[in-house]
Amino acid sequence: MRIGIGAILGTLGGPATYARELIGALARVDPRTEYVIITDAPRSLGVGAPNVRCVTAPLPTALLQPAWDHLFVPYLLRRYGLDLYHGTKGTLPLWSPCPQVVTVHDLAVYHQPDTFSRLQRVHQRSHTPWAVRHAARVIAVSAAARRDILDQFEVPASQVVAIPLAVAPHFSPVSGVEDERLAASLQLPPRYVLYAGTIQPRKHVDLLVAAFAQITRADVQLLIAGRVRPGYQPAFLTQPPAGVRYLGPVSDPVLAVLYRRALALCSPSSYEGFGLSLLEAMASGCLVIAGHNSAVPELVGDGGILLPELSVASVRAALERVLHADPSLDALRARALDRAAGYSWEETARGTLAVYHAALHADRAAPPA
Repeated sequence: MRIGIGAILGTLGGPATYARELIGALARVDPRTEYVIITDAPRSLGVGAPNVRCVTAPLPTALLQPAWDHLFVPYLLRRYGLDLYHGTKGTLPLWSPCPQVVTVHDLAVYHQPDTFSRLQRVHQRSHTPWAVRHAARVIAVSAAARRDILDQFEVPASQVVAIPLAVAPHFSPVSGVEDERLAASLQLPPRYVLYAGTIQPRKHVDLLVAAFAQITRADVQLLIAGRVRPGYQPAFLTQPPAGVRYLGPVSDPVLAVLYRRALALCSPSSYEGFGLSLLEAMASGCLVIAGHNSAVPELVGDGGILLPELSVASVRAALERVLHADPSLDALRARALDRAAGYSWEETARGTLAVYHAALHADRAAPPA
């Protein structure tokens, strides 16, 4: 069997991490299948398994993604004679010679359309519905995301499967041999609160900055790590308040060190399809503070501080608990580690393989057109 996987890896973020880690896990648990990876950044894949083949489809700018999806991918599917195609970022080509599976990470563009640029809204709200309707199977990354898909689109419930994400082994509470060097290169302070993830309106990093600015503690900093969504220019990055520092996008090894040494990860996002940075922090022994909304309660449960409302006052109160070393927080960290241990990329891969086989069986069982 030859399975094609579309993996846009040139842009940092959850979908790229998902594609990279899923491919590596599939190669490990299913060595008999040949995986043909259609990607814009083959060097970012980092998988050297003999059953994985990379095919480069250039994507110099995100504006060209429609051409990537609808021209490059169909051509390569036919050229390599693939049995199935998996689009890992919410879209599928308009034409395909084989059955298809699509992963939809979230439907934030429907819940909070004003937090997207006009171009993003048009692209996602035209391509995602088409992909969901034409896929043999749809993968959602959480039960909450699955409910969103079923509520938004007319698609049989049996065709939408929730398969959670996981984290790489280096997200661990155990210090690595490079921790001291990486911490020194970043000039990490002894005490800091962390935000990690894409910086965009629905993540409400501005709210976190405003809450932190009200805390007059010279011995604590707020570190912000991640890429800024194109077109978004928050003032706190160009004129940060005292004690706030923007690190820019960081690698996974650096991110692991940031989690391990942080007092807490605070992510006041108003919508998450899964919440990968929260799981990474939990697996690293880092306390998490997040909004009680979307998929977050499903992931964090009783292993973190969940805010019923997102406001400067509520975020500040949570930060004050952390800075005053509330003794109940150790129990939260322990429960978070236990919860994080229940997720693995190998299980994600096995669930995905089951979806592939179901999609192939459904296609063969379909009556001729």
